[in-house]
Amino acid sequence: MGRIGAYFKNLMGYVGQMTPSQVMMLLGVVAGSIVGIVLVVSWLSSVTYSRLYSNLDEAEAGEVAAYLNDNKIPYQLADGGSTIEVPSGDVYKTRIALASEGLPRSGNMGYSIFDENNLGMTDFLQNLNFRRALEGELTRTIMQLNEVQAARVHIVMPKERLFARDQKEATASVVVKLKGNTELTSRQMKGITHLVASSVEGLKPSNISIVDYNGNLLSSNSEIDPLAGLSSSQLEVRKQVENYLEDKAQSMMDDVLGPKESVIRVTADLNFQQIERTSETFDPNAPSVRSEERVKTTLSSSDKAAETSETKQDDNSETTITNYELNKTVEHIINAVGTIDRLSVAVLVDGVYAPIEGGEGGSEMIYQPRPQEELDRLAAIVKNAVGFDPQRNDQIEMVNIAFDRQNLEQDQQALDQMYMRDFYMDIARKVGLVLLAVFLFWWGRKRASKLFAALGRLAPPSTRSSVASSPRSPQTAPGEFSPLEQPEPEPVLPEIRQPKLVDKMQRTAKEQPEEIAKVIKTMMVE
Repeated sequence: MGRIGAYFKNLMGYVGQMTPSQVMMLLGVVAGSIVGIVLVVSWLSSVTYSRLYSNLDEAEAGEVAAYLNDNKIPYQLADGGSTIEVPSGDVYKTRIALASEGLPRSGNMGYSIFDENNLGMTDFLQNLNFRRALEGELTRTIMQLNEVQAARVHIVMPKERLFARDQKEATASVVVKLKGNTELTSRQMKGITHLVASSVEGLKPSNISIVDYNGNLLSSNSEIDPLAGLSSSQLEVRKQVENYLEDKAQSMMDDVLGPKESVIRVTADLNFQQIERTSETFDPNAPSVRSEERVKTTLSSSDKAAETSETKQDDNSETTITNYELNKTVEHIINAVGTIDRLSVAVLVDGVYAPIEGGEGGSEMIYQPRPQEELDRLAAIVKNAVGFDPQRNDQIEMVNIAFDRQNLEQDQQALDQMYMRDFYMDIARKVGLVLLAVFLFWWGRKRASKLFAALGRLAPPSTRSSVASSPRSPQTAPGEFSPLEQPEPEPVLPEIRQPKLVDKMQRTAKEQPEEIAKVIKTMMVE
């Protein structure tokens, strides 16, 4: 304790001799060390929690929490108790363990509800469990979509009636909670609609409503009205055909003229009439025998013309009835839907810009139209690309016109200015960081040298010089040397110490300044 007390006394003595800036630096180093140690310890001892289950009702959350308490699994509640979180490393293991216990017991348990043997169950309860199981299975399937965070499915299956006119149709509603700002596409909503309709007997897609978490109706009227749905499908097919033909022609023109030198637009008139035709064709020149009937008759008679002579006559006749039928060809034809009736193609082609010497020695770009022969060749290329057919009365119009590139040039100049501004700002930021680093290095070197020199004298020396070697005061006690009789001071040997990092860097800067310059230049480039 005496050695520690001496050390603490020396420390306080040297701290008292420090300047205010040295004291502040010492306190900053000590405080930073303490904060760093606390942060490292808290980071090592911290536990990251992840979501185990969400959107649980009170009963389900209570059952899950009770299981976690019984098995001594740490957890925490969020979202008003509807979300349970456990340590990240225990999420999947805990889910499997809860699933083996049949938890959580939510309404979307699916067909596992029939795993329990309930004796004496009535037909009403059996039908109710079947509907609950079907709703749960559909909910699980819908929640497989990446955009859906949670879902609920409600199905209404009316009772069977004696008369068909009294029978009501089945209905269903789907409530979905989407993740973040995501939205369901029309194809996804149609898929959900047909999924539910195909899973429930007698359920029509028009009787299904899809609602989001905020109560907004997502299923549109086009899904209910078959004519409107057909019109939207036709419009989509038409846009696909037009975009396909435009891309084919535009890619060829870009390869010939270059990008942004031409614009192609295609309008396709499609035939969506679905015609079913049945025809019968007869061939009168090639009849065929359908049936044939033959009747053969034989007559015999005897007449005695004389007693000595006798005459005998036999008559045979045959009747044939033949039924002929003409050849017949029966054709059952259904015309294809979406065939192209007519194409209208519009093509805009930019001209050629040739430099012309100006009055002050500069050059100016002057627009020049393309020759007609070149336009004809380009029109032939577009015709072959889109499948031009004169028999369908297809039309093509090609116009050579100067494109307005003023806005494009302004945008390019603005982008160039933004790039140069960002470039110079980046250079200024790097130079500022380098200057700041040099200043901090210079300032820190001076402060650190003083601080380290003061801290180096804190520990008591192992060997001390005798008291006689210390200077005497002018007023000496008996037996001491007077000021005139002071002996020659002994020569003090310089302390041998290891070169420190600051001294090494200072010596390197003096001996090899070009190396320091290269380091600073590399920092500025990075």
